[in-house]
Amino acid sequence: MRRPQLSAHDFAEYLAAVSAAPDVGQALSEGARRAAEAVGAEVAAVVTGDEVVACVGYADTIPVQELVAVATTGRRLAPVPGAGGCPAISVPLDDASRSALVIARSWAPLALEEVALLHGMGRALMVTTRMLRSMASLQERNELLDRLSRIQRSISHRAPLQEVLDAITRGASELLGVEVVGVRLVSPDDPATLLLASSQGIRPDLIEKIRRGPIGEGAGGRAIAEDRLVIIDGYAEDSQGLQAFREDGLQTAMAAPVHEHGQVVGSMTVASYEPGRRYSEMEQSALLALSDHASLALTDARTVQAMRDAQQTKDLFLAMISHELKTPLTVIMASVRTLEKRGEHLDEDRRREMLQIAYRRGRELERLIDGLLQGARAELSTKAEQVFLPDLIRETVAAVDGDRIRVETNPPARLWTDADAVQVVLANLLDNALAHSPTGSPVTVEAGVDDDILTLTVTNEGFLPDDLAPAELFRPFQRGSRARSSGVGLGLSVGARLAESLGGTLEATGSEGRVAFSLRVPCAAA
Repeated sequence: MRRPQLSAHDFAEYLAAVSAAPDVGQALSEGARRAAEAVGAEVAAVVTGDEVVACVGYADTIPVQELVAVATTGRRLAPVPGAGGCPAISVPLDDASRSALVIARSWAPLALEEVALLHGMGRALMVTTRMLRSMASLQERNELLDRLSRIQRSISHRAPLQEVLDAITRGASELLGVEVVGVRLVSPDDPATLLLASSQGIRPDLIEKIRRGPIGEGAGGRAIAEDRLVIIDGYAEDSQGLQAFREDGLQTAMAAPVHEHGQVVGSMTVASYEPGRRYSEMEQSALLALSDHASLALTDARTVQAMRDAQQTKDLFLAMISHELKTPLTVIMASVRTLEKRGEHLDEDRRREMLQIAYRRGRELERLIDGLLQGARAELSTKAEQVFLPDLIRETVAAVDGDRIRVETNPPARLWTDADAVQVVLANLLDNALAHSPTGSPVTVEAGVDDDILTLTVTNEGFLPDDLAPAELFRPFQRGSRARSSGVGLGLSVGARLAESLGGTLEATGSEGRVAFSLRVPCAAA
């Protein structure tokens, strides 16, 4: 089974559906059902305290104790009908009521982008339930829903990001009756700096003073740091307020975080010069809903740009593949053609040399094709099976041609994971370490299982390239200048894609003349 394709449009539909629910109970039920559908999960539940208040996927008895354990204790397994204990995650909804959304799926662990989507859905569900509880007036609720619907249509129709953000800040000013609204985003060039992306009601002279600033300042800076709604009363006397606004006599400010794929990347702030201004629970819910739409707009815009970048990368990839295939093939064809035309006139040593050249180039071609097939495999769904960790590592090490490999730690753990995928990643990491370390130096393997996470670390002597960021090492056809193998630079790229398909990560670190690559993937004890 393939992972479902997720989009900002799907998220907008989700937000509209749960917002249209007539009461909290139906909003939670609809939210759980649609969250399960979005990621192809069999089970979804909303847990509050020690109760399951909404649930899909169980026909008869609901395993309340197990679902509560996932929500409250960090347990990573939940029963799925017909499949037994399966990987599960918990998405916090409301700390005050200890509410969480629990998702369990049998056919594959949740990938990182799916977890990010579920966190976004969780925030939308939290905002909706707060809104339903706080908005006593039907007119208030309808006014907010109408504003949100218009923003959703702009996002779905792929209106320019600036146009959508301006509509959101304008809507916040009109709905909440505040004089100042601003959206600030983390600078792509400097993660310690915030840039003003959209504003309403801020005088031009103040805009110039706050257009760019440190990430920790103001109500928005706190919202980013704490990833929650923040309110500052008595703004002019608060040392954490923006100096320009403090000097201008601003009285109160309220800010909510803005996310992209589940990560905080900015904030949305509303503020007032009115003495004694306070923000009601309804206004807090409205700001959270608007900031979620800013998150949605940002995620969608950057996803579209990523798609364009991916197409350019694909074109470059195909061009490089053509070159890498053509080079050894040209040598092979030339050698065979020469032997065909003039083989009888060549001495034995020359014929043997040409055959050896053709054979070596054939092996290069074989390795390239194997790497491409491994990369294609990373696009397929993963299949978990029961494995004995020492056997998995021992078999992988034995298959790699390298007597320098030392297994430092290898606990006798039995677990459920995709053994084939893990072995491919480990073998690629070992090949990479052997190719980029001094002759005769040791390459070590360390394995560990902690809290249902399998970690495999391969370490060798050497240094990470100075001209590449660690993340760039996982691009296709990246080869270090010191590499001594005839590989074409696909191993780490394939490894990273397989790790992602398993719901895990592959990371590189370097320190004190040693380089380490660590694979971390979810697993379940057998």
